[in-house]
Amino acid sequence: MADSPSTLQFDLDVNAIRLLHRSVSFYLEKWPGGPDPREQEDLQSLKTLLFAALMECSLQEDGER
Repeated sequence: MADSPSTLQFDLDVNAIRLLHRSVSFYLEKWPGGPDPREQEDLQSLKTLLFAALMECSLQEDGER
């Protein structure tokens, strides 16, 4: 059986998602580089995922009005 990467699941409210998005965006802007350029790609993917989560929260809030 091949080793698969571990995964975790989190329950976050919109404020936590917003904070994570801002933090990842800030770090991505200030990214100092490094030996593995995939880190920058992973940060961009995470930023996109968090943005999508924020948009989902926004749609849910609009639906509740």
